[in-house]
Amino acid sequence: MQPILEISLKDIKSNWVALNNASNGKASAVIKANSYGVGMIKVAKTLMKAGCDYFYVANLNEGIQLREECKSKKVKIAIFEGFLKGSEQSYVDYRLTPIINNLGQLIRLKKLISQGYKIKAILNIDTGMNRLGFCQSEISLLLSNKELLNFIEWDFIMSHLANADKIRNKENDKQLDKILQFSKIIPNIKLSLANSGGIILGSRFCLDQTRPGIGLYGIDNYGNNIQLNSKSLKFPLSLHGPVIQIRNVNVGEKVSYGGIDITKRKSRLATIGIGYADGWLKLLKPNSSFSIEKKKCSIIGNVTMDSFVLDVTNLKERLLKEGEYLCLLDNTNIKNILNKLDLISYELLTLFGNRLLRKYK
Repeated sequence: MQPILEISLKDIKSNWVALNNASNGKASAVIKANSYGVGMIKVAKTLMKAGCDYFYVANLNEGIQLREECKSKKVKIAIFEGFLKGSEQSYVDYRLTPIINNLGQLIRLKKLISQGYKIKAILNIDTGMNRLGFCQSEISLLLSNKELLNFIEWDFIMSHLANADKIRNKENDKQLDKILQFSKIIPNIKLSLANSGGIILGSRFCLDQTRPGIGLYGIDNYGNNIQLNSKSLKFPLSLHGPVIQIRNVNVGEKVSYGGIDITKRKSRLATIGIGYADGWLKLLKPNSSFSIEKKKCSIIGNVTMDSFVLDVTNLKERLLKEGEYLCLLDNTNIKNILNKLDLISYELLTLFGNRLLRKYK
């Protein structure tokens, strides 16, 4: 039996519409890492029907995969990793939008355009992240040599907020000021800065395009439901693990690898067929107690690669049976699952493995 990840495409669509409305109708969608483990193609086609026509992915392979499924000329696909050497022809062939992250990539793009190829691009400047984008010395060079930006058709000037999840962090305003100041050298180019957190910061951060990613799934870093215009976005996922065995054990029995837990009473234990190979990590154990018919059931022993053991002694004997499914994660408990752990929602979703059977509704 496979663990099941149920996915509401209707809720994902509704979340994007709310984010788009809060972005003054200018939202794109970030669907890298298989759309955060949910399914890139399914999510893209759902959002296209809702009106989304601009997508961001992490690398060239993701971009090619998405383009092969989304043939529409109206749909643009931008690649975060940048215009790397050897990738030039793929950008042309698959009509992909390169994000230009440094001077070397800019020169590479100008050379391609000089050969007669038509290609739009995004200029990425680093305003405080120190990850991708033109560094300060390169920005200064551009400010002194504006002609370097000529002959290229720019879709956007972009940057990325480093502290958007902290509403009162002054670095957000500093980054906004930096991209606005830089934009004065090429004033007719649109600007893109806000991720999901940036949208929540307010309309002045939304500029000409926003790039929601985790917001498509209705939650912030820590599993809290996002609130927009008095509306609560929805977490559209529920994870279900199969009960693959139930056994009775005596007092003083060790459970799972290392015998880290020992039964303190005669117990009934259910083995649930999901483990860290599926993304259900060992570190989730402290927060993984489940209410079944209003009775608390907690993990006992280690979470292993393929399974974990749940103490179901408090349940009536016939209430849980082998072959049934148990809901482990949904909108009611994701915040508690992540609480006080060194783990954020991005990590949890992208760790959900290929063995999960994804069911869309």
